[in-house]
Amino acid sequence: METTEQKVIPKQNSAVTTGDKEARDAGSSPAGLATPFSRYFFAAFAVFVLAVFLLLIKPFLTDIFLAFVLFVLFTPVYDFIERRLRGWKMVSSIITCLTISIIIFLPFLIFTGVLATSAYNFYEYINASFKNGQLQQLLNFKDSPLVLKTIKYLPAVGNYDFNGAEILGKYLGTVSQFIYTNTMAIVTGVSSIIVGFILIMFITFFLFIDGRAFLDEIKRLSPLDSRYNQEILDELFKTIKLTFKGSLVVAVVQGILGSIGFLLCGIDSWALWGAVMVLASLIPVVGTALIWAPAALFQAVTGHLFAAGFIVVWGIGVIGLADNLLRPQLLRGDTNIHPLLIFFSVMGGLSCFGFLGIILGPLVLSLLIYILNMYKKFINPVKLETGV
Repeated sequence: METTEQKVIPKQNSAVTTGDKEARDAGSSPAGLATPFSRYFFAAFAVFVLAVFLLLIKPFLTDIFLAFVLFVLFTPVYDFIERRLRGWKMVSSIITCLTISIIIFLPFLIFTGVLATSAYNFYEYINASFKNGQLQQLLNFKDSPLVLKTIKYLPAVGNYDFNGAEILGKYLGTVSQFIYTNTMAIVTGVSSIIVGFILIMFITFFLFIDGRAFLDEIKRLSPLDSRYNQEILDELFKTIKLTFKGSLVVAVVQGILGSIGFLLCGIDSWALWGAVMVLASLIPVVGTALIWAPAALFQAVTGHLFAAGFIVVWGIGVIGLADNLLRPQLLRGDTNIHPLLIFFSVMGGLSCFGFLGIILGPLVLSLLIYILNMYKKFINPVKLETGV
């Protein structure tokens, strides 16, 4: 019996070894894609399936992208909570999502309500002023105290027409109508905003739990070297963080400071103009001065010299100083991209993608610069070394 067992066992091992070898050979053999036609067919089929899949998730692409941005920004918070909870991923993800809701969503709802009220009041003021002629009289700067004093010392100034009622009146009416319409659309769509935010939080919840594994799977599918896959992901993460810190945070801070300054001056639509300053702060060189400088000029020509001076001092000494202090601290030299390129990427992103363009524009620019650096490093290294 022992001899028989000894004879049988080697045969079984031999069979297993042969089977494993055949399986390895079959797995490593490119027989399934041996011909160019088979490879082209597989590539076309893969692109077709991917296109259909993107079509299926197209309604949710914005939510997925925003969830990914939140995942990138709040991963350190999630990691901190997970370490304190000793690896409880689900509970850590829930706590992180609740933190995001408190930090972002609740202030957004409160600000939307204040902004809607401010926009409505501004819209009603413009309409009423048009009907009773008050706006036309207000915009006739020729009779303003500042202009009259200037004419007293410089008579030649009186030859100019300072009546800006026709031009500025139409401009303010159009702007107020646009702001009021869009703000009311946001307010009336609060229910859809809440549903969208819940969906974003749902996606973010799973990204905190399985996001790293998902990114590792994408890197394994990429034909690039693993080092470059990681570099591209690092570039994406860095750009999102820098855009958030260097643009959005500074813009929001400047908008809040601008609102406070206008509120102290007694300007009724302080929340509205603060929101406009958030967008204006993205414009290089000029920035928020595009809003507070005309406001100061308007206060001056209408006789409110103290308010005009206060707005100028507040704009330069507080709003401008916040930009000069915050931006270097938040960026800390991590970006060498020219401000003009950042400006075009943000403005182009806003034009193509809406509000998401604030992040998507710089993201595309950053990837372009990375690709150009890869070109100089690997495809055209001679000129890079010689400096030609």
